[in-house]
Amino acid sequence: VDPLVCLSGIFWLISMISLVGGTWEIFKWFALGSVAFGIPKIAQKAFRTLRRAQFDANCMMLFATLGAIGLQDYTEAASVSFLFSISEWLESLATSRARNALSAIVQLRPERANLVDIDTGEIAIVSAAALSVGSFVIVRTGDKIPCDGVVVDGKSAVDESSLTGESRPVRKGPNDEVSGGTINIGTTPLRVKNVSTVNNSAVSRLIQLVEEAQANRSPTEKMVDRVAKIYTPIVVLLAFSMCTFPWLAGTEVGKYWTKLGLITIVIACPCALIISTPITYVAGLAATAQRGIIVKGGAHLEALGKVKKIAFDKTGTLTQGNFALLHLNVLGDRFTREEV
Repeated sequence: VDPLVCLSGIFWLISMISLVGGTWEIFKWFALGSVAFGIPKIAQKAFRTLRRAQFDANCMMLFATLGAIGLQDYTEAASVSFLFSISEWLESLATSRARNALSAIVQLRPERANLVDIDTGEIAIVSAAALSVGSFVIVRTGDKIPCDGVVVDGKSAVDESSLTGESRPVRKGPNDEVSGGTINIGTTPLRVKNVSTVNNSAVSRLIQLVEEAQANRSPTEKMVDRVAKIYTPIVVLLAFSMCTFPWLAGTEVGKYWTKLGLITIVIACPCALIISTPITYVAGLAATAQRGIIVKGGAHLEALGKVKKIAFDKTGTLTQGNFALLHLNVLGDRFTREEV
Protein backbone atom coordinates (compact mmCIF):
# COMPACT_ATOMS: atom_id res chain seq x y z
CA VAL A 1 0.00 0.00 0.00
CA ASP A 2 1.32 3.45 -0.93
CA PRO A 3 1.86 5.30 2.40
CA LEU A 4 1.29 8.71 0.79
CA VAL A 5 -2.13 7.63 -0.48
CA CYS A 6 -3.00 6.25 2.97
CA LEU A 7 -1.96 9.46 4.69
CA SER A 8 -3.91 11.51 2.15
CA GLY A 9 -7.00 9.41 2.85
CA ILE A 10 -6.62 9.64 6.63
CA PHE A 11 -6.27 13.43 6.56
CA TRP A 12 -9.23 13.68 4.15
CA LEU A 13 -11.48 11.63 6.45
CA ILE A 14 -10.47 13.75 9.45
CA SER A 15 -11.19 16.93 7.48
CA MET A 16 -14.73 15.70 6.78
CA ILE A 17 -15.51 16.24 10.47
CA SER A 18 -15.49 19.98 9.70
CA LEU A 19 -18.76 19.54 7.79
CA VAL A 20 -20.50 19.18 11.18
CA GLY A 21 -19.95 22.92 11.63
CA GLY A 22 -19.43 25.03 14.71
CA THR A 23 -16.19 24.43 16.59
CA TRP A 24 -15.56 21.35 14.42
CA GLU A 25 -14.68 23.57 11.45
CA ILE A 26 -11.10 23.69 12.68
CA PHE A 27 -10.66 20.19 11.23
CA LYS A 28 -10.86 21.64 7.70
CA TRP A 29 -7.14 22.41 7.94
CA PHE A 30 -6.42 18.68 7.88
CA ALA A 31 -7.61 18.79 4.26
CA LEU A 32 -4.44 20.69 3.35
CA GLY A 33 -2.44 17.77 4.71
CA SER A 34 -4.44 15.46 2.47
CA VAL A 35 -3.64 17.64 -0.53
CA ALA A 36 0.04 17.78 0.44
CA PHE A 37 0.28 13.98 0.43
CA GLY A 38 -2.00 13.33 -2.56
CA ILE A 39 -1.15 16.02 -5.10
CA PRO A 40 2.68 15.70 -5.65
CA LYS A 41 2.59 12.77 -8.11
CA ILE A 42 -0.35 14.30 -9.96
CA ALA A 43 1.47 17.64 -10.14
CA GLN A 44 4.64 15.99 -11.49
CA LYS A 45 2.73 14.33 -14.32
CA ALA A 46 0.80 17.54 -15.04
CA PHE A 47 3.98 19.62 -15.27
CA ARG A 48 5.58 17.08 -17.61
CA THR A 49 2.53 17.36 -19.86
CA LEU A 50 2.46 21.16 -19.71
CA ARG A 51 6.15 21.30 -20.68
CA ARG A 52 5.11 19.60 -23.93
CA ALA A 53 2.47 22.34 -24.39
CA GLN A 54 -0.33 19.78 -23.95
CA PHE A 55 -3.15 19.10 -21.50
CA ASP A 56 -4.39 15.84 -19.97
CA ALA A 57 -6.45 14.53 -17.06
CA ASN A 58 -3.63 15.22 -14.58
CA CYS A 59 -3.67 18.90 -15.53
CA MET A 60 -7.41 19.04 -15.03
CA MET A 61 -7.15 17.48 -11.58
CA LEU A 62 -4.31 19.82 -10.58
CA PHE A 63 -6.25 22.91 -11.69
CA ALA A 64 -9.39 21.70 -9.89
CA THR A 65 -7.42 21.17 -6.66
CA LEU A 66 -5.78 24.59 -6.86
CA GLY A 67 -9.13 26.18 -7.68
CA ALA A 68 -10.78 24.59 -4.65
CA ILE A 69 -7.92 25.83 -2.44
CA GLY A 70 -8.40 29.29 -3.96
CA LEU A 71 -12.05 29.14 -2.92
CA GLN A 72 -10.91 28.03 0.56
CA ASP A 73 -12.98 24.88 0.07
CA TYR A 74 -10.17 22.73 1.44
CA THR A 75 -12.31 19.61 1.92
CA GLU A 76 -13.25 19.68 -1.78
CA ALA A 77 -9.57 20.06 -2.72
CA ALA A 78 -8.70 17.09 -0.52
CA SER A 79 -11.48 15.01 -2.10
CA VAL A 80 -10.21 15.67 -5.63
CA SER A 81 -6.55 15.00 -4.83
CA PHE A 82 -7.19 11.89 -2.71
CA LEU A 83 -9.68 10.23 -5.06
CA PHE A 84 -7.47 10.77 -8.10
CA SER A 85 -4.32 9.66 -6.26
CA ILE A 86 -6.04 6.47 -5.11
CA SER A 87 -7.17 5.84 -8.69
CA GLU A 88 -3.56 6.19 -9.83
CA TRP A 89 -2.45 3.78 -7.11
CA LEU A 90 -5.13 1.23 -7.99
CA GLU A 91 -4.11 1.46 -11.64
CA SER A 92 -0.45 0.84 -10.77
CA LEU A 93 -1.51 -2.05 -8.49
CA ALA A 94 -3.53 -3.65 -11.26
CA THR A 95 -0.65 -3.14 -13.69
CA SER A 96 1.78 -4.83 -11.30
CA ARG A 97 -0.58 -7.80 -11.03
CA ALA A 98 -0.73 -8.01 -14.78
CA ARG A 99 3.07 -7.83 -14.81
CA ASN A 100 3.20 -10.73 -12.36
CA ALA A 101 0.95 -12.71 -14.65
CA LEU A 102 3.35 -11.88 -17.47
CA SER A 103 6.33 -13.06 -15.40
CA ALA A 104 4.61 -16.43 -14.99
CA ILE A 105 4.40 -16.66 -18.77
CA VAL A 106 8.03 -15.59 -19.11
CA GLN A 107 9.00 -18.57 -16.95
CA LEU A 108 7.79 -20.81 -19.76
CA ARG A 109 10.81 -19.72 -21.77
CA PRO A 110 13.60 -22.32 -21.36
CA GLU A 111 16.85 -21.06 -19.90
CA ARG A 112 19.31 -23.70 -21.12
CA ALA A 113 19.67 -26.40 -23.75
CA ASN A 114 21.70 -29.56 -24.36
CA LEU A 115 23.52 -28.63 -27.55
CA VAL A 116 24.83 -31.51 -29.66
CA ASP A 117 28.12 -31.12 -31.53
CA ILE A 118 27.45 -32.52 -35.01
CA ASP A 119 31.07 -33.58 -35.57
CA THR A 120 31.91 -35.20 -32.22
CA GLY A 121 28.46 -35.99 -30.85
CA GLU A 122 29.39 -34.39 -27.53
CA ILE A 123 26.71 -32.60 -25.54
CA ALA A 124 27.28 -29.16 -24.04
CA ILE A 125 24.88 -27.23 -21.80
CA VAL A 126 24.40 -23.74 -23.23
CA SER A 127 21.95 -20.87 -22.84
CA ALA A 128 18.79 -21.33 -24.89
CA ALA A 129 19.29 -17.81 -26.26
CA ALA A 130 22.64 -18.91 -27.72
CA LEU A 131 21.06 -21.52 -30.01
CA SER A 132 21.32 -20.79 -33.70
CA VAL A 133 18.98 -21.90 -36.46
CA GLY A 134 19.99 -25.34 -37.69
CA SER A 135 21.62 -26.46 -34.44
CA PHE A 136 20.70 -29.79 -32.81
CA VAL A 137 19.65 -30.31 -29.19
CA ILE A 138 18.85 -33.31 -27.03
CA VAL A 139 15.70 -33.08 -24.90
CA ARG A 140 15.72 -35.64 -22.10
CA THR A 141 12.71 -36.83 -20.15
CA GLY A 142 11.35 -34.02 -17.98
CA ASP A 143 13.28 -31.29 -19.83
CA LYS A 144 11.73 -28.29 -21.54
CA ILE A 145 12.20 -28.14 -25.28
CA PRO A 146 14.48 -25.11 -25.62
CA CYS A 147 13.43 -23.99 -29.10
CA ASP A 148 10.86 -24.32 -31.84
CA GLY A 149 12.06 -27.14 -34.01
CA VAL A 150 11.55 -30.45 -35.78
CA VAL A 151 12.15 -33.87 -34.25
CA VAL A 152 14.88 -35.73 -36.17
CA ASP A 153 15.24 -38.74 -33.88
CA GLY A 154 13.26 -40.37 -31.08
CA LYS A 155 9.61 -40.88 -30.21
CA SER A 156 8.07 -39.54 -27.04
CA ALA A 157 5.08 -37.74 -25.50
CA VAL A 158 5.14 -33.96 -25.14
CA ASP A 159 3.09 -31.86 -22.71
CA GLU A 160 1.92 -28.78 -24.65
CA SER A 161 -0.61 -27.57 -22.06
CA SER A 162 1.46 -24.48 -21.23
CA LEU A 163 0.84 -23.16 -24.76
CA THR A 164 -2.36 -24.81 -25.97
CA GLY A 165 -4.25 -25.54 -22.72
CA GLU A 166 -4.75 -29.12 -23.90
CA SER A 167 -3.71 -31.46 -21.08
CA ARG A 168 -3.58 -34.61 -23.21
CA PRO A 169 0.08 -35.43 -24.07
CA VAL A 170 0.90 -35.31 -27.78
CA ARG A 171 2.95 -38.06 -29.38
CA LYS A 172 5.98 -36.73 -31.24
CA GLY A 173 8.28 -38.53 -33.63
CA PRO A 174 10.59 -37.83 -36.57
CA ASN A 175 9.54 -34.85 -38.75
CA ASP A 176 7.00 -33.65 -36.14
CA GLU A 177 7.13 -30.00 -35.12
CA VAL A 178 7.68 -29.09 -31.45
CA SER A 179 7.43 -25.74 -29.66
CA GLY A 180 9.84 -24.20 -27.21
CA GLY A 181 8.60 -24.23 -23.61
CA THR A 182 6.77 -27.54 -23.95
CA ILE A 183 7.99 -30.53 -21.91
CA ASN A 184 9.13 -34.00 -22.91
CA ILE A 185 7.19 -36.22 -20.49
CA GLY A 186 7.80 -39.51 -22.29
CA THR A 187 10.50 -42.07 -21.61
CA THR A 188 12.64 -41.41 -24.69
CA PRO A 189 14.97 -38.47 -25.37
CA LEU A 190 14.21 -36.38 -28.45
CA ARG A 191 16.77 -35.04 -30.88
CA VAL A 192 15.46 -31.72 -32.17
CA LYS A 193 16.67 -29.45 -34.96
CA ASN A 194 16.20 -25.75 -34.19
CA VAL A 195 14.21 -23.88 -36.85
CA SER A 196 13.86 -20.43 -35.23
CA THR A 197 15.62 -18.00 -32.93
CA VAL A 198 14.51 -17.45 -29.33
CA ASN A 199 12.83 -14.14 -30.23
CA ASN A 200 10.69 -15.84 -32.88
CA SER A 201 9.62 -18.82 -30.76
CA ALA A 202 6.00 -19.53 -29.81
CA VAL A 203 6.66 -18.53 -26.18
CA SER A 204 8.24 -15.22 -27.24
CA ARG A 205 5.25 -14.45 -29.46
CA LEU A 206 2.92 -15.21 -26.53
CA ILE A 207 4.89 -12.84 -24.28
CA GLN A 208 4.77 -10.17 -26.98
CA LEU A 209 0.98 -10.55 -27.23
CA VAL A 210 0.59 -10.01 -23.47
CA GLU A 211 2.87 -6.95 -23.54
CA GLU A 212 0.90 -5.49 -26.42
CA ALA A 213 -2.32 -6.20 -24.55
CA GLN A 214 -1.14 -4.16 -21.57
CA ALA A 215 -0.21 -1.23 -23.84
CA ASN A 216 -3.36 -1.43 -25.95
CA ARG A 217 -5.96 1.23 -25.14
CA SER A 218 -9.69 0.94 -25.63
CA PRO A 219 -11.80 3.41 -27.67
CA THR A 220 -13.24 4.81 -24.42
CA GLU A 221 -9.77 5.49 -22.96
CA LYS A 222 -8.66 7.15 -26.21
CA MET A 223 -11.86 9.20 -26.23
CA VAL A 224 -11.25 10.43 -22.66
CA ASP A 225 -7.69 11.52 -23.52
CA ARG A 226 -8.80 13.07 -26.79
CA VAL A 227 -11.56 15.05 -25.09
CA ALA A 228 -9.21 16.10 -22.26
CA LYS A 229 -6.73 17.60 -24.76
CA ILE A 230 -9.49 19.81 -26.19
CA TYR A 231 -11.78 20.26 -23.19
CA THR A 232 -9.11 21.15 -20.61
CA PRO A 233 -7.56 24.17 -22.40
CA ILE A 234 -11.05 25.54 -23.17
CA VAL A 235 -12.06 25.33 -19.49
CA VAL A 236 -8.72 26.79 -18.34
CA LEU A 237 -8.98 29.66 -20.84
CA LEU A 238 -12.57 30.36 -19.80
CA ALA A 239 -11.69 30.32 -16.09
CA PHE A 240 -8.61 32.49 -16.71
CA SER A 241 -10.73 35.03 -18.56
CA MET A 242 -13.27 35.09 -15.73
CA CYS A 243 -10.50 35.63 -13.17
CA THR A 244 -8.71 38.46 -15.01
CA PHE A 245 -10.75 40.67 -17.36
CA PRO A 246 -13.58 41.55 -14.89
CA TRP A 247 -11.00 43.32 -12.68
CA LEU A 248 -11.03 46.10 -15.29
CA ALA A 249 -14.59 46.90 -14.16
CA GLY A 250 -13.60 47.32 -10.53
CA THR A 251 -12.36 45.50 -7.44
CA GLU A 252 -15.71 44.13 -6.28
CA VAL A 253 -16.60 42.87 -9.76
CA GLY A 254 -13.13 41.33 -10.08
CA LYS A 255 -13.46 39.45 -6.78
CA TYR A 256 -16.92 38.17 -7.72
CA TRP A 257 -15.87 36.87 -11.15
CA THR A 258 -12.63 35.42 -9.80
CA LYS A 259 -14.69 33.31 -7.44
CA LEU A 260 -16.94 32.27 -10.34
CA GLY A 261 -13.85 31.37 -12.37
CA LEU A 262 -12.49 29.14 -9.62
CA ILE A 263 -15.91 27.52 -9.18
CA THR A 264 -16.05 26.88 -12.92
CA ILE A 265 -12.73 25.05 -13.04
CA VAL A 266 -13.71 22.87 -10.04
CA ILE A 267 -17.17 22.01 -11.37
CA ALA A 268 -15.96 21.44 -14.92
CA CYS A 269 -13.53 18.70 -13.86
CA PRO A 270 -15.04 15.34 -14.98
CA CYS A 271 -13.64 13.44 -12.00
CA ALA A 272 -15.83 10.35 -12.29
CA LEU A 273 -15.04 9.79 -15.98
CA ILE A 274 -11.30 10.41 -15.59
CA ILE A 275 -10.93 8.25 -12.48
CA SER A 276 -13.12 5.30 -13.43
CA THR A 277 -12.11 4.57 -17.03
CA PRO A 278 -8.45 3.47 -16.65
CA ILE A 279 -9.11 1.60 -13.41
CA THR A 280 -11.92 -0.43 -14.94
CA TYR A 281 -9.89 -1.68 -17.88
CA VAL A 282 -6.59 -2.26 -16.14
CA ALA A 283 -8.28 -4.08 -13.25
CA GLY A 284 -10.21 -6.21 -15.74
CA LEU A 285 -7.06 -7.14 -17.68
CA ALA A 286 -5.22 -8.00 -14.46
CA ALA A 287 -8.09 -10.11 -13.12
CA THR A 288 -8.37 -12.13 -16.32
CA ALA A 289 -4.59 -12.56 -16.60
CA GLN A 290 -4.42 -13.97 -13.06
CA ARG A 291 -7.01 -16.55 -14.09
CA GLY A 292 -5.01 -17.60 -17.12
CA ILE A 293 -7.11 -15.63 -19.63
CA ILE A 294 -5.22 -13.30 -21.95
CA VAL A 295 -7.38 -10.43 -23.21
CA LYS A 296 -5.56 -8.38 -25.83
CA GLY A 297 -6.18 -4.95 -24.37
CA GLY A 298 -9.06 -2.82 -23.14
CA ALA A 299 -10.58 -2.58 -26.63
CA HIS A 300 -11.21 -6.33 -26.69
CA LEU A 301 -12.35 -6.31 -23.05
CA GLU A 302 -14.91 -3.66 -23.99
CA ALA A 303 -16.00 -5.72 -27.00
CA LEU A 304 -16.76 -8.68 -24.71
CA GLY A 305 -19.64 -6.69 -23.28
CA LYS A 306 -21.36 -6.89 -26.66
CA VAL A 307 -20.92 -10.66 -27.08
CA LYS A 308 -24.19 -12.60 -27.30
CA LYS A 309 -22.97 -16.17 -27.90
CA ILE A 310 -19.71 -17.92 -26.99
CA ALA A 311 -18.28 -21.19 -28.35
CA PHE A 312 -15.99 -22.92 -25.81
CA ASP A 313 -13.15 -25.36 -26.31
CA LYS A 314 -14.04 -28.11 -23.84
CA THR A 315 -10.75 -29.45 -22.44
CA GLY A 316 -9.13 -27.10 -19.97
CA THR A 317 -11.91 -24.55 -20.40
CA LEU A 318 -15.17 -26.16 -19.34
CA THR A 319 -13.29 -29.06 -17.76
CA GLN A 320 -10.21 -29.09 -15.53
CA GLY A 321 -8.14 -31.13 -17.96
CA ASN A 322 -6.96 -33.59 -15.28
CA PHE A 323 -7.14 -37.31 -15.96
CA ALA A 324 -9.01 -39.50 -13.49
CA LEU A 325 -9.90 -43.19 -13.20
CA LEU A 326 -13.65 -43.48 -13.67
CA HIS A 327 -14.16 -47.24 -13.89
CA LEU A 328 -12.11 -50.41 -13.28
CA ASN A 329 -12.89 -53.93 -14.50
CA VAL A 330 -10.82 -56.87 -13.22
CA LEU A 331 -10.35 -59.70 -15.77
CA GLY A 332 -9.50 -63.21 -14.53
CA ASP A 333 -9.03 -64.59 -11.04
CA ARG A 334 -5.31 -63.98 -10.62
CA PHE A 335 -5.76 -60.67 -8.70
CA THR A 336 -8.64 -59.32 -6.65
CA ARG A 337 -9.99 -55.83 -7.18
CA GLU A 338 -8.36 -54.66 -3.93
CA GLU A 339 -4.95 -56.03 -5.01
CA VAL A 340 -5.18 -54.29 -8.36
